[in-house]
Amino acid sequence: MKKNILYGSLIGLSSLGLLASCASDYLDETPITAIGTDVAMGSTKAAKMAVLGMARAMYTQYYDISAPRGCSGEGTFNAAYSDALGPDDVSYFHMRELGINWYPWKSMPLQSSTYCTSAWMYCYNFVGQANTILDNIANAEGEETDRQFIEAQARTFRAFGYIKALQYFGPRWQDSNNGAKHAVVLRKESGTSPAPLGTMQEVIDFIYEDLDTAEKLYQESGLKRNASYEPDIYVAYGLHARAALLCQDWTTAKDKAHKAREGREVMSMEEYYNGFLVENDEYMWTNFDNDIYYSSPGSWFSCNGSYPSNWKRGYNINIDLYNKLDPNDGRRKLYFMPDRVADVAAIPGYEDVASIKPEDFWNESTMVVSEVNYVTTYPDIYYLEPGDPGYEMSLLVSGFVQLAANNNTLSDMSDMVRWPYAMSPDPFPTSMDLGASVKMWSHGNYNDSAYPYMRAAEMYLTEAEAAYMAGDIATAKECLTAVNSKRIPDYVCNTSGDALLDEIRTCRRIELWGEGFNFQDFKRWNLPFEKRAFKAGDPTSGNTASTYAFKVETSTNNGWRLAIPQQELDANPGIDRSLLK
Repeated sequence: MKKNILYGSLIGLSSLGLLASCASDYLDETPITAIGTDVAMGSTKAAKMAVLGMARAMYTQYYDISAPRGCSGEGTFNAAYSDALGPDDVSYFHMRELGINWYPWKSMPLQSSTYCTSAWMYCYNFVGQANTILDNIANAEGEETDRQFIEAQARTFRAFGYIKALQYFGPRWQDSNNGAKHAVVLRKESGTSPAPLGTMQEVIDFIYEDLDTAEKLYQESGLKRNASYEPDIYVAYGLHARAALLCQDWTTAKDKAHKAREGREVMSMEEYYNGFLVENDEYMWTNFDNDIYYSSPGSWFSCNGSYPSNWKRGYNINIDLYNKLDPNDGRRKLYFMPDRVADVAAIPGYEDVASIKPEDFWNESTMVVSEVNYVTTYPDIYYLEPGDPGYEMSLLVSGFVQLAANNNTLSDMSDMVRWPYAMSPDPFPTSMDLGASVKMWSHGNYNDSAYPYMRAAEMYLTEAEAAYMAGDIATAKECLTAVNSKRIPDYVCNTSGDALLDEIRTCRRIELWGEGFNFQDFKRWNLPFEKRAFKAGDPTSGNTASTYAFKVETSTNNGWRLAIPQQELDANPGIDRSLLK
C-alpha cells in the first residue's frame, strides 16, 4: 500500500468524520484528498463548512486513536502533551492513562511512539485543511467579504497548527541558533509532494505572515464570527502573541497580547470558583456544545466528570507550585492540601477536622501511599468511627467537597449529576489524593463544560511577561495586577527584578493550571524541573507517587522535542534527516 502520510494534508477529513480512524491506520494509507475541491470549495458556503470542520477537529471523538486514550481534540492534547509533561501536574489520571513510558518522558524521543504520531497528526491536520481552503478560496463563488473572512479564519487555523508543531517538535529559541536550526516540516500548499524541514525562523515568519494577513482580512471583511468556537481577529492576535513568545519577540508579544485582550477583563474569583462550567465574558475561544458525550473534556478532566468520579481521583497539583502561592491567594481553595483544614472546620458538622495537623498528611496511619500512581487519604468513612485512625481525614475529604460546592455558585444546577470524585448516590467521596483539584467542573449526564482554548488572563500574563522582558516594568506590573488583584485580597505588586519575573511566571502557572500551557512555558523559559516523590513522615517531600517521580534537565530529549514520527520520515523524502539533530 502506498504510504503518503501526514505531511500529505488531511484535507477536510475532520469535517467529513474521517479522522475517526486510528492514527497508525491513517499513516499507512493514502490520504483521501478527494473531498472534491471543485465541489467543497466551489462556493463560500461550502468553504465555510470546511472552516467549521477545522473548528470541529478541536472538539471531536477520535475513536480509535490509542494515544492518548479517549482523545477528543484540544482538551485531550493539551492534557497529554502540555499539562502531563510539565512540572505542575502530578495527576493520577495522567499516570494511569498515559503510563510509565509517556508521563516520565521515556518515549518522547522515540520515532515509533504513538503519542508522537498522534501529536504530529493533530498539528498537521489543521495545516492540511487550511492549505486546501487557501489554495481554492479565491475562486469560490460568493461575496468578496465572505471570501475575505474565510481566508482569515483558514490562515488563523494554519498558524495555530504550526504554533502547536513548534511547541512540541521544534527547538526552544535559545537552542535554535537565532532561528537557524531546522524545526518542523513547512508545507505552504496542499498536496502530497515532498516537503522540507523549515528552520525555526522560516516557520515563525510564515506564521507571522499568515496572522498579519488574517488580521487585515478580518478588518476588511467587516464580518463577525457566529460562535465562540470559531476564530476571529482577537484569536488571531492571541495566536500572534503565542508565536512571538516562542521566538522571544517581546515587542510583538506585548502588542498582540494587548490587542487580543482589549475590552475583556479577567473573571472574578467567584466566576473562577464556578469551575469553567459555562462560558463567561473572559472567554475568547472555546469548544462546541457537548455532543461527544463521554469523550468530552468534562468527562475526563473535571473533578466531577464521569472518569474521575468513577476512579475517585483525577487531576492533582504539584505541591511545589502550591507552596509558592501567597497564603491569601483564593486559588489555593481549589486544591486538597493541609491548609484546607481551617476552611473545612468552619463548616457546621465538620468541626472535628480541626484536630488535623499538617504533618498528618504524611502520616502512614492516615494516608495510603501507592508507589504506583497515587498518594491518597484512607478510604472510607462508612467503616470508620470517631477515634479510629483516619476518621478525621476522611471527614476532611467530604468537607473539602462541601467547601468547593459552597464556593461554586453553579453547583446547584438542576442537571448537576454528581459531586467531585464521587459516584451517585454517594453524596461525597471519602478519600482524596494529596493535591486533588476542584478547579474544573462539568454538568449533565455527559459532562458539559466550557473548556477554554484562549482567555483574557493568558493575554494579560503574556503582556506582563513580554513587557518585563522588554524593560517596560510599569506595564508588567499593571498586567500582573489585573490578574492577581482578582485572586488575592488587597494585592499590591511590590516585587522587582528577578523576583518580579518569578511572580509573573508563578501567576501564569497557577492561573492557567490545567489549561494546557505548562510544558511549553517551561520549555521556552529554559528551566529544568523535578516532580518530587512523596515520603511518609517527611512533610518537606513532594506529592508524586515514587514510581513516577523524576527530574528533567533543559537538555533532556534533544531539548524537550518530541520525535518526528518514523512513518513521516520514511514517506517524506523532502526531509533531510541530518538536520534533525
